[in-house]
Amino acid sequence: MDTDIKDRIADLCARVIAAPDGSEEFGGAMAELRSALNEHAENLRRQIASLRKKGFPQSGDTAEG
Repeated sequence: MDTDIKDRIADLCARVIAAPDGSEEFGGAMAELRSALNEHAENLRRQIASLRKKGFPQSGDTAEG
């Protein structure tokens, strides 16, 4: 699924770039892109939370002890 969302985001970026500024197509593609980016960010947040529950170190943790 991760690849699917990344492909969808890439496709939406291409649609935004190709659409005329201020057009209905531009606005629609931007709304879809915003939604896809939010979905991807939420998926990443869930993955990070899952890793933390499994005991993986956070970025502020050090290997020294």
